[in-house]
Amino acid sequence: MIKKIEEASGESKKSLFETLKMDVSAHHKAEESVLFPDVKKKSDEDGKDIVLEMVEEHHLGSYQMGLLERTSADNETWDAKFAVLKEVLTHHMDEEEKDLFKQAKKVLSNDELTAMYEPFEKKEEAAK
Repeated sequence: MIKKIEEASGESKKSLFETLKMDVSAHHKAEESVLFPDVKKKSDEDGKDIVLEMVEEHHLGSYQMGLLERTSADNETWDAKFAVLKEVLTHHMDEEEKDLFKQAKKVLSNDELTAMYEPFEKKEEAAK
């Protein structure tokens, strides 16, 4: 999706961005309500810090998406703003895979993780 946005222009770029914004925002809401509380509750201080950092990165992404939403796709700063969003999202996904998922597997059983799939998907769909 990011590549498609980078290659698009005008209203097409804005429309693709709106889809990305909706998907990312819904995913973040699901993580924050389904996964993060249990991981944070069962973690030591280092694990709690991982969760808190994930939440702060969600805030950064939301802030940047808000800027993009209020900026015309034809504005000369739009691509630069999108490049910053791409960096934030890419960094966040890397840390999720490297740190958060490792922490979740450390403090939650396979049954607990499996039990989160349906509520996660429902929350994500409801947020869309």
